[in-house]
Amino acid sequence: MNTILITDGECEFCQRTAAKLARIVPNGWINVPSTELNNNYGLTQQQLAHSVWLIENSDSDPVRYSGAKAVGKVLRIRGGLWGALGWLTFIPPASWVAAGMYRLVANNRKFFSRFV
Repeated sequence: MNTILITDGECEFCQRTAAKLARIVPNGWINVPSTELNNNYGLTQQQLAHSVWLIENSDSDPVRYSGAKAVGKVLRIRGGLWGALGWLTFIPPASWVAAGMYRLVANNRKFFSRFV
């Protein structure tokens, strides 16, 4: 697999959310919990705990995206309306809103876990 989404392996909310994302976008990427990584792709433990990361071209010359953009890249794989939503994570001012919403949820995972 050439595209991986790295989620916090110690976060139940993160794993459940990644599973829901896999139902929306079933092909073209895989979720790898940070606790199961063989290669950290130059990311620190603090970075891995702070945000979700998407690594494209994981086999050679990897490109990294974090937070809302990482999720947006997965949605873009799906295409259609989901893909359009994914594109918005890269286009201001929608990208600013997406980043803010991502950070709000990421900083309050315990609260939001009851909704996933």
